[in-house]
Amino acid sequence: MSTMTKVFVVLTSVVAIALSCLTVATAARWSNQKDQIEDYQRLYQAEFVRRLNMEAVMATSLAMKDDALQEERQLRSEEEKNVSDLTDDLESLRIELARQRNDATAFEAGRKKLEEILEVQTAEITSTRKNYQVLLTEKIDLQTRNQRLASRVLELTSQLTIASDEIRNMQEKLYASEQRVKELQEGLVGTPRVAAAAEAPAGAVPVTRAVAGPIKGEIVQVEGRYVSINVGETSGVVAGMPFMVYRGDTYVGDLKVEKVFPKEAGGKLTIVAPGQSVRLGDRVAYGLD
Repeated sequence: MSTMTKVFVVLTSVVAIALSCLTVATAARWSNQKDQIEDYQRLYQAEFVRRLNMEAVMATSLAMKDDALQEERQLRSEEEKNVSDLTDDLESLRIELARQRNDATAFEAGRKKLEEILEVQTAEITSTRKNYQVLLTEKIDLQTRNQRLASRVLELTSQLTIASDEIRNMQEKLYASEQRVKELQEGLVGTPRVAAAAEAPAGAVPVTRAVAGPIKGEIVQVEGRYVSINVGETSGVVAGMPFMVYRGDTYVGDLKVEKVFPKEAGGKLTIVAPGQSVRLGDRVAYGLD
């Protein structure tokens, strides 16, 4: 065998060995790659399942977030509505507050006006009270003067009545004296006597019984300004006689007699004291000082 053949055989052997080694290596590598591919597939499937799960989780989370967002939007809408309602209520409260302030201002103005009116009325009442006191004092003074004047009038009336009675008595005495003188003159000259029933001279009036003292009685009937008293002719009462009406120590008025009867007389009230009125049982008097 030649060297070349040996070399060729050696080379062929080496190549065969190399090819064998390469085949074994390739087979081993292919087996490893197959295992890797299977591992990759398993990993891919696991990753795919994981991604699907993640997508499901994300979808669920997104759905939950959408629900939460929807709820949040609803809550926001409700809050906006509440804010709108609160704004309206606030505006209403502001309007009500403005109205109350206006009412308070008007009330304060009214109160000040009422205070001014009250002050004016108080001043008027005070002035009226002062005037009333002055008028009351004047009234009391006038009543006192009226009582004094009434007493003076009664006194003067009594004196006038007494003077009239004295004049009538003197006229009667004068008339009687003249008749007596005339009778004496006729007796002296022998002429017949003149009857005693001759007419009285001009100016002579019949003489009534003089009042011996004060006449007192009481009112037994009242009809407006006309009254009746329980004293009459038997007590010396004559028509035109004035009586003073009183109750206790209070002067009530004056009475002028118009009609006279034996036990009773009637007349008209000529004066009634301010604030007084004649009643049944009031006392009457004539001739008191």
